[in-house]
Amino acid sequence: MHNTRFKKTRLAQAIGGAVLCTTLSLPSALLPLTAHAQQQSQQQLQQRAEQSAQHFEVPAGDLGNALSRFAADSGVVIYFDASLTQGKQTRGLSGDYNVEGGLRALLSGSGLSLVKEADGSFRLVEQPADVDLPLVRVEANWMQETAYGPVQGIAAARSATGTKTDTPIIETPQSISVVSSEEFKNYGARNFNEALAYTPGVSRQEGADRTTESLRIRGFTVDRSYRDGSKYQANLYDGQQELYGLERLEVLKGPSSILYGVASPGGMLNAVSKRPTREPLREVNIEAGSFDRRQISADFSDALDEDGVWSYRLTMLHRDSDTFIDHVPDDRTYIAPALKWQPNESTSLTLLSEYQRDQTAYVYGLPTNGTILPNQNGQIPRERFTGEPGYDEYDNERYSIGYLFEHDLSNSLHLRHSLRTFQADRTYDSINMGQSSDQRTYTRIAQDRRDASSGLTSDTSLQYDWEAGNTTNTSLIGIDYIRQRHETERYNRTAPPLDLFDPVYGSGDFGEPVPFAWSSKQRSEQVGLYAQNQMKIADKWVLLLGGRQDWTETETSPYFGPTEWTRSTNNAFTGRVGGVYLADNGLAPFLSYSQSFEPTSGTDRNGNRFDPTRGEQYELGVRYQPEGWDTMLTATAYELTQENVSVTDPVDTSFQTQIGEVRSRGVELEAKTAIGPNANLVAAYAYTDARTTKSSPVTPAQEGKRAANTPYNQFSLWGDYRFGDFGLPGLKVGGGVRYVGPTRATWIEGEVPAFTLIDTRVSYETGPWVYALNATNLTDKTYIESCTYDCFYGEPRSIIGSVSYQW
Repeated sequence: MHNTRFKKTRLAQAIGGAVLCTTLSLPSALLPLTAHAQQQSQQQLQQRAEQSAQHFEVPAGDLGNALSRFAADSGVVIYFDASLTQGKQTRGLSGDYNVEGGLRALLSGSGLSLVKEADGSFRLVEQPADVDLPLVRVEANWMQETAYGPVQGIAAARSATGTKTDTPIIETPQSISVVSSEEFKNYGARNFNEALAYTPGVSRQEGADRTTESLRIRGFTVDRSYRDGSKYQANLYDGQQELYGLERLEVLKGPSSILYGVASPGGMLNAVSKRPTREPLREVNIEAGSFDRRQISADFSDALDEDGVWSYRLTMLHRDSDTFIDHVPDDRTYIAPALKWQPNESTSLTLLSEYQRDQTAYVYGLPTNGTILPNQNGQIPRERFTGEPGYDEYDNERYSIGYLFEHDLSNSLHLRHSLRTFQADRTYDSINMGQSSDQRTYTRIAQDRRDASSGLTSDTSLQYDWEAGNTTNTSLIGIDYIRQRHETERYNRTAPPLDLFDPVYGSGDFGEPVPFAWSSKQRSEQVGLYAQNQMKIADKWVLLLGGRQDWTETETSPYFGPTEWTRSTNNAFTGRVGGVYLADNGLAPFLSYSQSFEPTSGTDRNGNRFDPTRGEQYELGVRYQPEGWDTMLTATAYELTQENVSVTDPVDTSFQTQIGEVRSRGVELEAKTAIGPNANLVAAYAYTDARTTKSSPVTPAQEGKRAANTPYNQFSLWGDYRFGDFGLPGLKVGGGVRYVGPTRATWIEGEVPAFTLIDTRVSYETGPWVYALNATNLTDKTYIESCTYDCFYGEPRSIIGSVSYQW
């Protein structure tokens, strides 16, 4: 056995390994590949491989080159016949792995397997066709990408958001965009809006808001977020989800009621939690940067016993920070313990819990005069605070606990059950501006507000995998239940006026609190029965058919005065049908039709309760994912229509009637790909024409009006490069550009100008240390991000430095 140890740079090691594999391609020529220039004992290498996890970035492409790169980074010896890897590709690696797990992930789908030698080295062999090694099979599947774990590489391969089953994205006949936790880091993202900045068809509702996750998808407002497939909010202001607690963030474009019941026609957001791992994972991060930002975070995971039956994860974060707006903090404490029990391959129970406290303030918009329109006094500064220091606050505490249970009743029948309960309590005092006679001094109204929200979600499903002739089927039936409660207690009071160009705070007294009519109590329930079948014919055609029946009930009562509950019920059936063709070259054209519904409150002039609004989408698209490549290219065209929209009743203008209609037509392009061994590219473009197509005869000007905060054109491009070809594999430089076209304001006249922003990231990895510097809005462009009732400045330049230690 010939054992060569390279004593050169990592670049020379990788090149040398590739050259030797090519020239010594004889059955008896077995090549060893190793990583460190320093001599280490086989015992040390074996211990490291078995007990520690490292962060690996191995690009997709030639399997032999990938193994060379992995050996160079991991410090282990791999023996293999070069002919075994000839012509084989791999999806690469991106994430934290121990050595065995990383190797198995690289070899996924190659027909090759590993034999571990007594000295800690590894031998590559052909996998027997009749191999029956349960333990090895479990570990290999665990390290491969699943819909519930980290994305391997730049392009996600699987998702459960669109089907409630672990399905290849290329086999799903509806648009899905996946943003990984690595992309969160690349973009310097702090919330959903920033994480989705490079995703086509998604636009922000309000600029510097740190209290909600409201945004627009394909021209429609989406203000409900999900966690692990379950609804995670009872109210819009229940708080933002912490990105550090997530593996990935997924956007399902278009109606999703077939799976989730009540839903916006534009789409839905599903966040996937970090879950316990069997391999050791230890990470501590420290950040500091603009606006006195100071943050520390940590993530720990490991098996609790030798057999890996019990494993845990503990994710924590604490931040003390200001924002670019005067007197508005951005403080957060977050802790998420998780525990997993997996006694065998067929059964698992994962407990997930979370505590989060946010201390900030709602940022009210600024007048159009002085932002998007001229003001005789000049431009209003973007850091201007319209509230009152010491009064305005958003102090939100959220608790959540739940579990995910899976059990294989047989090789074909799988039971899943999830349950989660959550609660959010907050103080939400704020000051809103009123009118001005001189475009500088504005009246103000203060509101004392206390909110309490809670919810319980449950989802139980049976999945049956079966074959008939040349078809394979995945059938799913399920029932889900959602119960929500929300109370809001509000008091209005007068506040002293404020000069926006020369503010003097604390200059007057507040009036006495007066109960506000919008104070209310609300409770709601939703029960849904759903069924779905995914059929694959001859490994070429995928047909998806699903239907769902929902029953919803909502009761509302005034907060003040006698408790009198007003009850409304809605029933709705929604469906979806779609198909995909899987070509041999990686192309996958698809076509789908899907429906959605949303209950609507109120009655018409005859006292009849309003029907739910209904949404439907026709979508035609194509994906391209070559086998073994870390690539996903997507192009789609769609028409999305919402009916039963409430508009002014032409017979009695004091009432509304459901004759309105909104339609969105568009094209979206998205590309995520590794380019060679060191570069990644993310590109996106969206053309969105969303407008009112039917309105009331008494408001004819509304017909044809564009949807608010929805640009015709959006474009973004991100690229990063690791300097491995220059002997600096630890150095990685990335940058991106984002363009958002002009948009229409919501409730005020005016157009929000287009803007272009530039982001960058530089990182250097050496051993267990990672040093990084992120800059968003690098040129410090002053711009208006959106206008609703008023206008919101976008974030100025932000520079954040971080140090991470992984061991």
